[in-house]
Amino acid sequence: MNLACPRCTLTDQVVKNGRSRHGHQRWRCKGCALTFGERDHRLIDPAIKQSALRHYAEGVGLRATERLVGPSHNTIIGWVRQEVAGQALARLDAAQVQYVEADELWSYVGSKKTNLAVVGY
Repeated sequence: MNLACPRCTLTDQVVKNGRSRHGHQRWRCKGCALTFGERDHRLIDPAIKQSALRHYAEGVGLRATERLVGPSHNTIIGWVRQEVAGQALARLDAAQVQYVEADELWSYVGSKKTNLAVVGY
C-alpha cells in the first residue's frame, strides 16, 4: 500500500503500527513519528447529521434521536450548538415573528404557589 504521511507527505517511510481498539489498521511515519489511520472513522455522513438536526427541530428528544439515527446524544447536542451559534440570542424584528408557542412556560408560571404581585416584588 502506498500511503503518505499526513504531516510530512513521505510515502517511503510509512510502516504498519498495529491496530486501533476498533480493529482498524494504524500506520507510523519513520520520518516524523506520527501515527495515523487510513481515514478518520469518527466522521459521520452529512445526511445522518441533517436527519438528527431535523429530529431535534421537530421536538424529538435527544435520546430518542440517538436511538433512531445512530450518533450519541452528546454528538447531536454538539451539532445543535454549532448550528445555532450566534443565532439563538440574536435580536429579531417583531415583523418576522409569525407565532410564539408558550405552552410550557405558561403552565410553569401558572403552577407557582407564590404570586410575585402579592408578595410585593
